Amino acid sequence: MLRALDTLEASRAVRLAEVRALADRRSMEKAAGRRTPRPVDTAFLRGLSWPGDTASSRLGLIAAVANRHASFQRFPFPDKTLCDDTQAQQLADLRARLDACARSYLRDRGRMDHATHQALADTVDGVQHHVRPGYAPLNTYLLVWLRFAALLTYAAKTSLGH
Repeated sequence: MLRALDTLEASRAVRLAEVRALADRRSMEKAAGRRTPRPVDTAFLRGLSWPGDTASSRLGLIAAVANRHASFQRFPFPDKTLCDDTQAQQLADLRARLDACARSYLRDRGRMDHATHQALADTVDGVQHHVRPGYAPLNTYLLVWLRFAALLTYAAKTSLGH
C-alpha cells in the first residue's frame, strides 16, 4: 500500500509541475499578446494519460478497467423513448461490442489483439456517430460509454509498451 501511495504522490507531483509550467508559459504568452493557447500546449490536459516518464502499471490498468467494466455493466440501457427501434438495435449492438472488447482485454490479462483493437475503434466511432451536439438526453448514456471506451483504449494502447 505504501508503494502505491508513493507512486501516486510521484505522479501527482509530476502533474502539478506540468500544470504549473503551462500556467507560467501562458502568463508570459498572454503578456506578449497571444490570448489563445496552441493545441500542442494543452494536449496533455486532454484524454487519459499517466503523468511523468514512468509507465502506468499494467495490473493497475487491468484493475481500473475491471472496476469501470463492472459499472458499465450495471449502467442502464437508454430509455426506449430516446430513440427509434432501429437506433435502439444499433445501440444494443454497440454496447455488446464494447462489452466484448472489455471482456477480451480482461480475459487476456491486459492484452488486446489487433482484431479486438479494430473492433474497439469501430465501436467508438459507432457510438460517437449517435452523440448529438449540445444537450441531448441520449448523450447522457452514450458519453458514459465513451468514457469507458476511452479508458479501455488507453489501457490497451499502454499495455503494448509493456
